[in-house]
Amino acid sequence: MPNKPGYLRMFFQRTIAAIAALFLMSACASYKPAPAAPSSLPSQYSVSGRVAVNAAGKGYNARFNWAHQDQQDRVDISNPLGQVVARLEMAPEGARFFDTDGQLHVADDIESLSERELGWRLPAAGLRYWLLGLADPTHAASWQEEGGARILLQDGWRIQYPVVTNAGAPDKLSLKRNDLEVRIALYDWQLAPQ
Repeated sequence: MPNKPGYLRMFFQRTIAAIAALFLMSACASYKPAPAAPSSLPSQYSVSGRVAVNAAGKGYNARFNWAHQDQQDRVDISNPLGQVVARLEMAPEGARFFDTDGQLHVADDIESLSERELGWRLPAAGLRYWLLGLADPTHAASWQEEGGARILLQDGWRIQYPVVTNAGAPDKLSLKRNDLEVRIALYDWQLAPQ
């Protein structure tokens, strides 16, 4: 009969090594570099990501899928298990928010709707540009460089893009305004050809 403590330790070590190898192989196999950053808002794109929000000392985390087509945006918000818990829809004629209970909330724009429903203004109109590393052309903006990072100042927001190592669309950004801080990680970009 094998030495039980030694046998269990060896079994545990081999299992951990196999799991780590699987994770490494799957990470290498699924990596797709970000597409080239556009110079203007494409007519169509989609991106998935994770968001962490700190609003007045309270933290929120979620996943999202953002789809933009022409002047319409749809954002599905999911819990950590991937279950869609809310949907935002934005178009020139107004904004709609479907909450976790399936209730529909409507407003003229997403900023006032999010302030009413969430207690803070979601900068979604600008965010459709900021996700791509662009300034919203309808509002004044200035760019700065700080320690290799690009900083966009627009509509009272400070949008920071970490050190850019390629010419692709951003894979991370952080937004700050007063006591609201938002960190976003982006992956699975799909950009329409320009």
